[in-house]
Amino acid sequence: MQWMFLVLALLAALAEMHTGTFYLAGIAAVALLTAASGFWVSDTNAVYLFVVLCVGVIGVIAMTRRRRMRTQALPDFDIGQSVFVLTAPAPDARITVRYRGTVWQATMDDGSVPAPNDTATIVAKADKLLHLVATPKVPGP
Repeated sequence: MQWMFLVLALLAALAEMHTGTFYLAGIAAVALLTAASGFWVSDTNAVYLFVVLCVGVIGVIAMTRRRRMRTQALPDFDIGQSVFVLTAPAPDARITVRYRGTVWQATMDDGSVPAPNDTATIVAKADKLLHLVATPKVPGP
């Protein structure tokens, strides 16, 4: 029975080199551990040990990859873009702006009070609320 696990470890390791997935490397490591533990456990228990270790290793690899993907967020391309102010601040300090052809609700993070037809720059975005700072006005010629 140990030879079967050694052959499985070798085949999984070779397949891993050709595909590049971490799951096959985990299967190869588990098969090698099961073959080594075959000296102390019976053949039936070795199969159970192999199945339990496979489920555990694949679960750990899947959770690690999921956590890594969650922490690597895509960059927000809206940051730094200009918006066109449509209305003056309401009593709740929210203004209405036009950005990408759509009307958005926004707040001014720098405390400035923009007038209608001014422009502002996006510094952050939280759900459907834009956080803005005033765009400096360039004096005309």
